[in-house]
This record gives sequence, structure tokens and C-alpha cells, in this order.
Amino acid sequence: MPDATSGAEHADIDDVSVRQERDVAVVTLRRPPHNLLTEPVLHALADAVAGLGGVARAAVVCSEGRSFCAGADFRSGEAPDPTDQAGFVERTGAFYEQAVRIFDSPVPLVAAVQGAAIGAGFGLALACDLCVVGELGWFQANFVRLGIHPGFALSATLGRVVGPGRASELLLTGRRVVAAEAGRIGIAQRVVPHGDEVDVALEMALQIATGAPLAVSATRATLRAGLAGVAREAMRHELAEQAALAGTADAVEGVRAMLEGRDPRFEGR
Repeated sequence: MPDATSGAEHADIDDVSVRQERDVAVVTLRRPPHNLLTEPVLHALADAVAGLGGVARAAVVCSEGRSFCAGADFRSGEAPDPTDQAGFVERTGAFYEQAVRIFDSPVPLVAAVQGAAIGAGFGLALACDLCVVGELGWFQANFVRLGIHPGFALSATLGRVVGPGRASELLLTGRRVVAAEAGRIGIAQRVVPHGDEVDVALEMALQIATGAPLAVSATRATLRAGLAGVAREAMRHELAEQAALAGTADAVEGVRAMLEGRDPRFEGR
């Protein structure tokens, strides 16, 4: 299997692991309890996914801990910081370069969501072809509650999955979507008992892997319809909008409120 940390010098070797289950790879984020993302960690994850071509026919993307991925690690010195405009643009741009590589995966990806998938974690789940969510799992595009524009291509991918009207509601309100609703509106293809997420995702990936590889690849290319390019353009626009908001009083307040575990008090400046 590929080295999951090649090209990510600052990521801990244990942040991402890859194991093989017959023709399926299981790619695991290992930053419990919440699997928060920094650019080096996302780089390691993208390296692992990019290395699956010719090694696996499908893959499961999962994580250890309470959350699937609760978004960017705002407590880390390596994370994008919406309160620092210049630093935010530089770091978020690098972060999105790695995110595009997930969308460009050479094999079908099945996300196994056992808990919270927030912000970039929600974007990561939608970068996958299919999603299995446990009954305790939930999704949230919470960007407006942080005082910033949505990112990780959610402004493009969410509407493809749930339709433009519902995507507008979720992005403009930032409300959470619990597992049952996620299954009902198409964010997840299977809702399963808590603890069964990886097993069911692995079963789905193995079913994909039994198909004729060339036919699966061609079908997937048709279904995704250049999604990596769409995601790249979406993130370019999202970054520009985020840059305009980074450093504003509302962005500072949104991040501070999140770190302090309280509701933000926005003033529109």
C-alpha cells in the first residue's frame, strides 16, 4: 500500500492509515476524538487516496473516534485562521489544493460517517461517491455561524446531492442534518446502526469492486461529470469570498464563540 504521509512532512505518521480488504482499501483518519483537519493532515489523506490507482478497485474513507471529521482545526497553528486575512488566504489555498486531490480520486470512495461531519468534514463526505451514516451521525455546513463563506466546494457539491433549494437552506442557516434526514434527502445512501458504518461501507465498496473495472471507471466518470474540475473552480471562488470576510469583526467573533462554546453575537461588520 502507498505511504499515507508522503509529501506531508508535518503530519504525524499515525494521522492517516491504509489497509487492504481484498480489492478494497480502507483509508482511516486517526486524529480522535474529532479528526480535525490541518493542511498537512489533509495532504496525507490526499496522498493516501491518490496512491490507490492500480492498488484497489474501491475504497472506504472512515475515521477513529467520536466524529467523522468536525472540520478544520482552529486550535492548531497550522490551520486556516479566519481572523488573519493574509494567513487565511495562504493556508486555505494550500488546504484546498489537497481537497481537490480527494475529488480526483482514481477509485470510487465510500464515506463511513459515525458522528459529526462539520464544515470541511461535510465537504470530505461529499467528495466521496457514496456515503454510509450511522444513526448517531450528523452533517453541518456551519460556515455562516463562523462568519465566513462556505468552503471545501460545498457551494457546488451540496446542490448536486440535495437540490439547489435545500442546499440554499442548509448553507444559509448552517443547521445540522441528523442521520435520518440525511438519508431521506440523499446526503447518505444508507443509514445504519451506530458501530456498523465501516462494515456496511466496506460491503458497498466490495460490491463496487466486483464490477468490471473499466465499466465501473467509465460509469463513475459519467456520474461525476468532471466533478474535480467543478470543485476546483468552486474552491477558487470560495477562497476569494472567504478572503473578503477573513479578518472582519464577525469572523473574529464567530471563531472566538466557537472556541469558547457559546453562541456568536454578529454585528454585520
